[in-house]
Amino acid sequence: MTNDVAIFLDLDNLVIGAQKANLAVDLHLLVEKVQTETNGRIVLLRAYGDNRQGQAYLKTMTEIGFDFQPVVRMNNFSKNLADMKIVVEAMETLLDGHNFQTYVFVTGDRDFTPMVQTLRKRGKYVIGIGVKHTTSQNLLSQCDQYIFYEDFLPTPVLTELDIEDLLVLALDKLLENEDTKVRASVLKQHMDELSRGGFVDSPYGNGSFRKFLERYPKHVSVVQDGTTTFVSRPSSTDDIPEVTPTPDQENGRQLHQRYRSELKKKRLRIVPATQRLKILKDILKLCYKSPSVRWKEITEKLSIQYKNENVEISKNLINDTLLIARKSGVVVTQKSKSLSSATLQVNLTKENPWKEAVILCDKAYLAEIIELPELFDIDEASLALYESTQKNQYLKAIIKKYNLNGNSSSS
Repeated sequence: MTNDVAIFLDLDNLVIGAQKANLAVDLHLLVEKVQTETNGRIVLLRAYGDNRQGQAYLKTMTEIGFDFQPVVRMNNFSKNLADMKIVVEAMETLLDGHNFQTYVFVTGDRDFTPMVQTLRKRGKYVIGIGVKHTTSQNLLSQCDQYIFYEDFLPTPVLTELDIEDLLVLALDKLLENEDTKVRASVLKQHMDELSRGGFVDSPYGNGSFRKFLERYPKHVSVVQDGTTTFVSRPSSTDDIPEVTPTPDQENGRQLHQRYRSELKKKRLRIVPATQRLKILKDILKLCYKSPSVRWKEITEKLSIQYKNENVEISKNLINDTLLIARKSGVVVTQKSKSLSSATLQVNLTKENPWKEAVILCDKAYLAEIIELPELFDIDEASLALYESTQKNQYLKAIIKKYNLNGNSSSS
């Protein structure tokens, strides 16, 4: 007998819960998980939620096959209206002649508990899916199976920027109740929980945790008390010197490779041109669409977009492109506790923002290359930025326009 499956998605519950937990909403992955768990035939897909919330995911829901039932939220009662629609339409499936064996409810709301009990009494297998911190224990205990959304998301790949933000966030949370110090082992565990295993799986999570912490003297102080290691906030960061990078010892490499290496040490890694230009264009689209979009939200959304497009662009490359966009003034960030939570705004003229963005980013790269102790060569700079010498005239024009004082050894 075929296992026919019906999925009912409480979109508001999933999106709000995911946002609070800093998780990306990946509906494709969610449906894939249901398919894997049930090994059945997904026949019915319905989503319910605020009309404004639904618009952001309408294209994805349409691609997957969801029938979206919008609710225009006028007051707090509208939330209950969406819940009632889910209950009524789920119950109607018991009478419409199609015999679903498995019901999947993507929600953590306790209001659905009586409905789940009724379906199970009718011999139906009920699966719940939701975010951990928004899931009711009552609902969880009544389902035949409950899956936490974050448990089937891929472990995030953390950049050095992500790691630093993670350290600050974890320490702030642990010391928010006026505690002055916490065990280093507790901090490490909390960092791993916040990153959903990403910290332990990263190169930074292996080896000595104390040595890792000593890399960030501006954020944390390490104190040894007998055999126990504690961490606290540093009393002052004014006198802590910046850590200078190790000089490049690979002098045998070609000049454009040394340019790239030196800029990478300065946290301005040159992203390959084809990928860099695509990412930059997509960053502008997101920023214009959502004027208060956050840094981490951009990396998550673009990462999902590229995965759906089968484009091999990692979160690291997205972050690196954001960094040069910020350095060049293409985007500006609002003051925030960490860069990942900062909101971005486009800082371009309306006449030709795309062209201006590319030029400003190339100008920022060139300015950094010219300041290096290495000999400046326009052809090598063109190779570093565009993997070709054909851009040398264009780069010369930028140097001249912005008076970057690059003394090229090529004519």
